[in-house]
Amino acid sequence: MIYKYLRHIAGLLFGIIFKYRVHGVENVPEEGAAILCANHLSMWDPFAVVFALKRLPCFIAKKELFENKLLAWICRDLKAFPVDRGKMDMKAIKTALKVLKDGELLGIFAQGTRVKEGEDVAAKAGVAFFAVKSGAPVIPVAIKTNYRLFSRVDVYFGEPISFEEMKGKKVSAEELNEIAEGIMAKVFEMLEDK
Repeated sequence: MIYKYLRHIAGLLFGIIFKYRVHGVENVPEEGAAILCANHLSMWDPFAVVFALKRLPCFIAKKELFENKLLAWICRDLKAFPVDRGKMDMKAIKTALKVLKDGELLGIFAQGTRVKEGEDVAAKAGVAFFAVKSGAPVIPVAIKTNYRLFSRVDVYFGEPISFEEMKGKKVSAEELNEIAEGIMAKVFEMLEDK
């Protein structure tokens, strides 16, 4: 697996071109299932999260990244899997639930796309669905940066939000949307506090 080499080389580069700081990484469990839910500013975001962790999260990535052979190979080696954002992608849903059932970390950008500062994009219900269906805790992740050369990159891992008591319960689409918005509100709260 090239992950170890890529992580080492890219981590060194990250440390050279950015002032990289990680906060609250102790909130990420060393084992067992959890969902990392982050804001999404740039293509650099998954790397900013990965470099902070000992465990490799399985990120949900847009299917377009897998259309290029080299990118697809890198994404798969980094345990990312594709999702078709234009429809209800049952294969991606099943893969995400299996990741959690297997006790791994699932990485998700709940807004489903990159969002510039000042834009208002609602969170998709997927993060809530995965949390409720699996009972896995959600760890809000706030990435604060502009990714300009030598700028500061801060990654904040918040306290886990438990959904264990909801596991197996029937939850409406409206409730899932509310839960997803609540999770993203925690992410934005962390950004505002810093």
